[in-house]
Amino acid sequence: MGEIDLIAREGDILCFIEIKARATAAYGPAVTAITQRQQSRVARAASLYIQQSDWSGACRFDALGLDWTGESWAFTLLRDAFEAS
Repeated sequence: MGEIDLIAREGDILCFIEIKARATAAYGPAVTAITQRQQSRVARAASLYIQQSDWSGACRFDALGLDWTGESWAFTLLRDAFEAS
């Protein structure tokens, strides 16, 4: 059905978070590598999760990018990064 990397809550909002990491900046930031296909898979899995958990509140889809800077990992969190299609 799909895969959800992380499920969290921020207040009354259930957050489904797609995580992408890159060890090099050769192809741009990690968050730009989250494809439409991956977004659709996360949305399908989230729908199933919501049905099974009886969640009736708000939810959103976030993206977390981890980029290696050569010395440490830097992160970018995009709240409400995409919508379920």
